[in-house]
Amino acid sequence: MSKKGLINITGAAESRVAPLMGRILQQEAKGQCLVVASSYVRAQRLATDLSFFVDKTIYVLPPEEEIFVRYEAKARDSMLERLKILKALRTGEDCLVVAPVSGAIRKLPPHEDFEEKVLRLAGGEEIELNQVKEKLAAMGYERVSLVDARGQFSIRGSIIDVFTADGEAPCRIELFDTEIDSIRSFDPDTQRSIENLSCIDIYPAEPIVRDKEILEKAAGKIRRAYGAQIRKFSGEDLTSEEQERGETLKKRRDQLVEFAENGVNLQQMENYLHYFYETTEYIWDYMKDPVVMIDDPSRVMENLEARERELAEDFKTLLERGQTVPSELKDFSGKQDYLKLYQMDRAYLFTPIQKTIKGADSFAEIRNVVSRPTMVFNGRMDLLETELRTYLKNGYKVTIVCANEERASNMEEFLSRVDLLSRVWVKMGNLTGGIDFPEEKFCYIWDGDIFGTPKKKKRKKKTSHDLSQPIRSFADVQTGDYVVHENHGIGKFVGIEQLTVQNVKKDYLKIKYSGQDVLYVPVEQMDLVQKYIGSDTASPRLNKLSGSEWKTTKAKAKAAIANMAKELLEVSAARQMEKGYAFSPDTVWQKEFEDSFPYTETDDQLRCIAEIKKDMEKDVAMDRLLCGDVGFGKTEVAARAMFKCAADGKQAAVLVPTTILANQHYYTLKERFEKFPFKVEMLSRFRSEAQQKSVIEGLEKGSVDVVIGTHRLLSRDVKFKDLGLLVVDEEQRFGVQHKEVIKQLKKNVDVLTLSATPIPRTLHMSLVGIKDMSVIEEPPEERYPVQTYVMEQEDVLIRDAIEKELDRGGQVYVVFNRVKGINKVAAHIEELVPQAKVSVGHGQMNEHRLEDVIMDFVQGESNVLVATTIIESGIDIPNVNTMIILDADRFGLSQLYQLRGRVGRSNRMAYAYLMFQKDKSLSEIAEKRLRAIKEFTEFGAGFKVAMRDLEIRGAGNLLGTEQHGHMMDIGYELYCKLVDDAVRALGGEVVNPDREEASIELNVTALIPQRYIPDEVLKLHMYKKIASVSSEEDEDEVIDELIDRFGEIPRDTMNLIKVSRIRSMAEKLCITRIHEEGKKVIFQFAEANGLSPRSLAALSERYGMRLFIHGGVKPFVRFTPERKERLQEILEFLKTAIPAN
Repeated sequence: MSKKGLINITGAAESRVAPLMGRILQQEAKGQCLVVASSYVRAQRLATDLSFFVDKTIYVLPPEEEIFVRYEAKARDSMLERLKILKALRTGEDCLVVAPVSGAIRKLPPHEDFEEKVLRLAGGEEIELNQVKEKLAAMGYERVSLVDARGQFSIRGSIIDVFTADGEAPCRIELFDTEIDSIRSFDPDTQRSIENLSCIDIYPAEPIVRDKEILEKAAGKIRRAYGAQIRKFSGEDLTSEEQERGETLKKRRDQLVEFAENGVNLQQMENYLHYFYETTEYIWDYMKDPVVMIDDPSRVMENLEARERELAEDFKTLLERGQTVPSELKDFSGKQDYLKLYQMDRAYLFTPIQKTIKGADSFAEIRNVVSRPTMVFNGRMDLLETELRTYLKNGYKVTIVCANEERASNMEEFLSRVDLLSRVWVKMGNLTGGIDFPEEKFCYIWDGDIFGTPKKKKRKKKTSHDLSQPIRSFADVQTGDYVVHENHGIGKFVGIEQLTVQNVKKDYLKIKYSGQDVLYVPVEQMDLVQKYIGSDTASPRLNKLSGSEWKTTKAKAKAAIANMAKELLEVSAARQMEKGYAFSPDTVWQKEFEDSFPYTETDDQLRCIAEIKKDMEKDVAMDRLLCGDVGFGKTEVAARAMFKCAADGKQAAVLVPTTILANQHYYTLKERFEKFPFKVEMLSRFRSEAQQKSVIEGLEKGSVDVVIGTHRLLSRDVKFKDLGLLVVDEEQRFGVQHKEVIKQLKKNVDVLTLSATPIPRTLHMSLVGIKDMSVIEEPPEERYPVQTYVMEQEDVLIRDAIEKELDRGGQVYVVFNRVKGINKVAAHIEELVPQAKVSVGHGQMNEHRLEDVIMDFVQGESNVLVATTIIESGIDIPNVNTMIILDADRFGLSQLYQLRGRVGRSNRMAYAYLMFQKDKSLSEIAEKRLRAIKEFTEFGAGFKVAMRDLEIRGAGNLLGTEQHGHMMDIGYELYCKLVDDAVRALGGEVVNPDREEASIELNVTALIPQRYIPDEVLKLHMYKKIASVSSEEDEDEVIDELIDRFGEIPRDTMNLIKVSRIRSMAEKLCITRIHEEGKKVIFQFAEANGLSPRSLAALSERYGMRLFIHGGVKPFVRFTPERKERLQEILEFLKTAIPAN
């Protein structure tokens, strides 16, 4: 056991402190541990190193965010991460928290308050539903109808769903009266249960608990604190500036009081903890007997001092503007808080060299160690062998640390070749640098130093609530939405109405059509109705119920779709006939090229690469489409295909629509190919005449292996010696003439087309047989999440955001989506931030002029780009990490989602500010949009809707404008259904798309009662599912889901499921109507129907005298059921009638 008090360990820095920390935690200081680092980046690197040496769960505390940014809503990621860590500490988990100093000294509510609010639920326990509801709301959980993000809960009858702040998956608690009957986790995408749990601990989802008493007290304190300051600035003899300051203070006070009293925007109120709690604590107060380790205290102190200076300056500015009061300064932590760590019982300070440490007067013990980094080999295996032999000769224990299995096995193979395998250890794990302790004679050699760029370890596969899930159902119809009925066209959904027809109660969907027309659709026919999904701006025209307008529209779309499917199939068949070049299997070079990719490939990337190589190795010319959002790694997939092509001595060409993209690809590929003997060149207007001439000559002679070019590549003077692969980026952006030339180029050459708009999963699945597609849906390794704020548009905030980004050498996008007035905005920004170099870009500029503007921006000539949404298409500038979107309430979610994805493409924290004009008369639509934006920001809600808008655009790009037009005419979902029908018909299936609805008029009540599913959107969703039941498996599936999500199924709902089954079987037999007359059931058939002599014989044999068959023009069958369970008997009757295939 070491002495109590401060211990200084000198002589180790960077990754070399990790083994020392690991040893201390193992041998002398057990328990929870806090490691303090100077910055977030250092904390992350240290966490990586410690993961190899420490056998504890490791958490990295998020850094403290901008304290003075005022916002209305903000992403909750880092807050939830912090709460997860606090829970781990209070539940006694054996863990280690690595914290940047700004996060470590952040003030927190007292841990007693945090724990007091924990809700523990266990099976068999009695609970009061209303109390649970109130408690969850007080803990910061938001009530929604469908839970799909952390910090949400929903209550449906006797079922509570809750997604805890630290949970991997949400939980479902089912009650039997007031007793907890079961607790189980469920998948937020399918909403189906995963596994049973015995109990669940629910911790707060916000640090400040919504306790009425605490909130009221806080509001009182805010009034008092601001009141005193306001009095100073009210009176007669004040300057206009001082009066303005007084007004600003009043506004600020009212805003804070509103936040406190109503318990809203509590994330922002975390910066004002002293109003809520008498005493505050630090993260180490949440730990039980903590071990504290500080990495490089002088660097920590340096950062703290810089931070304090900055805070003081910001605070002074805010005071002058009247946006704060002097007493609020005490809420901000600084040096005095950090120095409390030096008073701890078990504190270790790690310094690279022995020197005095500010604030540490004396040490209980000083230990000196000798350590140094290992050599960097950069792929020179001969050097590695020499170094290993030297280490072994000197009696070292040598361990080589490899990030993944592949590298480890390559290493072992190398070691056995040089006969060292038995003397050197190879272990899997992650480090950030090599470690050598000469006195103790051990070293760890890091694979990143051996092979050059390290690969991160393989990521674990994302669970199914991956972002790329297809939309759960297009049936999330709400009152007022446009819907499409397959046989009647586009109408407006008014709501669900319960009607009693012939003494039978039923739910109907009420749909309003053009004029006074109204259609009531029985819910069991709901699979004929879909939500209308078109472009996210224009509203469709309503159809008339009578008249042939809809039939014509649908027939046109159907014919166009059939033609398109046939064309695609013919193109694909013709391609199959074309002899292509069969590339040889991967070479050793290929493997080296792929290993030199510095990131971990996503599973989707690996799958796409494998599909493309398989195509290239066939002797048929490849024609494949690769889809994936910008930044999802399409370029790397294409680069591997190009390398494969060049390695076989053939040429590869990349055709791109703009000079900027050409530039971007050129630099990326040049860097990727530079270690190999292949020549990469570019043809675009950025090249001089002489340069272009030499590239063209090189292509003809074969000395240029890979060329990237704009349509300049399609000119007549460009000839290839031996083109093997053509990569076309964003083909839909080329003009008609260019497309023709591309078609000629494609002959007998492998073609890979890239598209940045995601493509709908349903379409992808339908087109699988006739179009080769590879889709990347998984985003690359988590970079920092973009810190998103929703805030009022104020000059001060705009200036602060821009200055902050420019101070760290970054660049800023300002998005203003109207060409009129854009120059005014730019001029205004120049006034606000005189040191900014502002440029303007919009779609109405001459193409070359726009390219020059963006090119200057890419090269850092300007550092603020004021632009319309043109920036959402395709360019990738890692140095832009702040985006300000003006009038954000005028954008659709899909646009905001895509725009936000333009920042945060490097390893820096990125910020997106969505600003709206604080105009009291926001229209209802704008209000709704703003609310959606806030929810999207806080919970990622609406993500799927945003994805869907993008997918529709993607479908338009993939299938061309004519098809896009048809899609808008009949709605996206019906369009997909017709594509599926067309493809199946081409495959020889008999498809009956113009089905008549079978009318089922049976005297049973078949509906979902209000008490079972009160929420209308959910009820519609389940009606849609029940309406598409067509087999016994479907029936079991729906019954399982209903029980799982809503509890025991009422009899009326079971009837509805049976009626749906009856309807789907009736349609297979072309029955138009089933109704009852007295005790008999009558089945009316269409003239052309599915009754074969075999089925008639089977019916007669089974039912004999209870059956009457009438042939002729209007055939019908009369049948007398015997049992009380009439529905079951009708089902059995229909089963008998459907001939077994």
